[in-house]
Amino acid sequence: MPKDEIEDDDPMELVGVALPDGDQEELARLIVEEFIRMGLSDQELLHLFHDPFYAGPHAILRSRGEEYVRELIARGRQCWGYPRFVTKE
Repeated sequence: MPKDEIEDDDPMELVGVALPDGDQEELARLIVEEFIRMGLSDQELLHLFHDPFYAGPHAILRSRGEEYVRELIARGRQCWGYPRFVTKE
């Protein structure tokens, strides 16, 4: 089999699985914290929750609403502020 062909029963194929529900509030808070610490703006964070590509954040937005996400972002900013990154040579 050539390298670029994939077999149906390939044991190395990447497969996503669903896990049991956890604390959705904690998950949402940690998602916001992670992206704040990476330097995303409030608008970029909100866009991330609206983007279906990011299944977890998008599901939180659909189930809790935009106002909930905005409050999460505001609470995250109270804790972490606006990180600044500096490159030194």
